[in-house]
Amino acid sequence: MKQLYRQASRGYILLLSLIVSGVVMAVTTGFFNYFASSVHTERYALASARALAIAEAGIDTAIYKLNQDSGYSGENDTTLDDGVFTISISSIDGNTKRITATGSVPNSENPTAVKEVQATANINATTVSFRYGVQVGEGGVSLNNGSRIMGNLFANGDVSGSGTITGDATVAASTDSVADQQWTVQNNSTNIGDASARADIAQSFQPAVTSSLTKLSLFIKKLGNPGDITIKIVTDNSGKPSTTVLASGTIPASLVTASYGFIDATLGSSPALSTNHTYWIIAIASVNANNYFIWGRDSSGGYTVGAAKSSSNWNAQNPSWSSITGDLDFKTYMGAAPSVLSGVTVQGNAWAPSLLNCSVGGTASYQTISGCSVTGTRYPGVPSATPVPLPISDAQIADWETVAAAGGTIAGPYSFSGTQTLGPKKINGDLTVSNNATLILSGPIWVNGNISFSNNASLLVASSVGQNGAVLIADAMGATATKGRVDISNNVVIHGNGNINSFPMIISTNTSSEEAIKLENNASGVILYAPYGGIEISNGTSATQVTARRLELENNASISYTSGLQNASFSNGPGGSWEIVPGTYAITR
Repeated sequence: MKQLYRQASRGYILLLSLIVSGVVMAVTTGFFNYFASSVHTERYALASARALAIAEAGIDTAIYKLNQDSGYSGENDTTLDDGVFTISISSIDGNTKRITATGSVPNSENPTAVKEVQATANINATTVSFRYGVQVGEGGVSLNNGSRIMGNLFANGDVSGSGTITGDATVAASTDSVADQQWTVQNNSTNIGDASARADIAQSFQPAVTSSLTKLSLFIKKLGNPGDITIKIVTDNSGKPSTTVLASGTIPASLVTASYGFIDATLGSSPALSTNHTYWIIAIASVNANNYFIWGRDSSGGYTVGAAKSSSNWNAQNPSWSSITGDLDFKTYMGAAPSVLSGVTVQGNAWAPSLLNCSVGGTASYQTISGCSVTGTRYPGVPSATPVPLPISDAQIADWETVAAAGGTIAGPYSFSGTQTLGPKKINGDLTVSNNATLILSGPIWVNGNISFSNNASLLVASSVGQNGAVLIADAMGATATKGRVDISNNVVIHGNGNINSFPMIISTNTSSEEAIKLENNASGVILYAPYGGIEISNGTSATQVTARRLELENNASISYTSGLQNASFSNGPGGSWEIVPGTYAITR
């Protein structure tokens, strides 16, 4: 019996050991399975987070590259940290794109985790400040019998005739049409404001004549959305800029685009400069590594009477300046013979170097006066106003043309019947709209030829543009002396889409001083812009705003300024950058 008992006990112990061992093994196996599962989950969570970060970096990359090249269409399997991203871009319209970015860790062939992000990007509309009913360049203004400017006038040239200006009239100091000093060779560049050491960039020059500095242009472009550039004209201090300021001014960031262009500065005064003396142009920008300006430079240093330097603070007690190899691209213009306001009636205030045989309802500021009646106070000996740049730069026009061309090209000459909605679009030849036809602008249109509207035709802005305006450009590349003209006649109807300040703007780059743009016979409701040529308005016609190098208002023609044009916006605007539309970001995978 005892033997049997001992054998049974050993059997129970063995069974218990097996049971305990089984439990321990099950627990251990479960623990390791749980641990492995947790590790896998943790690894996947980490990989997933990394994939999402990489996809978001892909969105950022797309925005950056679109701002360098609006034709950028995406890329595949670009390595970033421990993964890759792929970007695809589809166009919704001329200034709206859908971006899809996929992040994969560690690769797209055998990924541990994949994340996909989508967002919509668009270009901001550009804002153009039309502060005057009429703004005219060096060609001046001629106002004939019964013609009226319903608003203010600013001219960089003579104003004459027998018409009426209901607001103020300012005739600035005249400017020589040829640059006194310039350097235009560009084979390199210098950033303005991307780092503290380059907060202030300076270029020196020596004028060839003793006169007033009336105009200044810099060859610049921008990255991102920097603020305005502050300009200082200072004297020389032993081969570097001094802190003695002769004039201050600004270059509005809105005039600068992502492409190079000579951009005019607005100076607060016209400083007197002496021949063969050294002066410095200082361009000052807020420091931001992602938003800054780029100044074109000639690294060979071909401008022999100037130099380029950089500083972190030009106005410090003892500013430190570092040399920049070569010369920065610029143009300076000096004053010419005094401008004259003669013959016209100014119901507001008048300010001109010389007033002659005129009628002024408000105050009069001048250097000389003869034969003028003045109701208000006379202010003799007042310095002449400094010329003001025209409100749209060549770079902005070029960007509108780029957007238009990206929308496709129509072979010209082009005409149609009925109603046609176009934009963005390039027309490679003349555009004719006549005989009750209607052209609706849904984006910028670039006509590489002449434009003609006649015989009850209409020019409208599409409702899809919203509260912005739209642009129609006549720019005959390589033939601006003879082509790129605009003729609007015979009861043409021109207006926006019903929203306040939704105006069509017609631009001509033709260089003819007579008729780059001709508006006649009851056509109205339009902004006209001819920076290098003349505009003629006749036969009782009215326009909303006119900017030109030269302007002639025939008998009974009028311009009626709208106050909202002080900050008018236009669709597909240059100068703006690609940005994510708020509320469109989504994780789709």
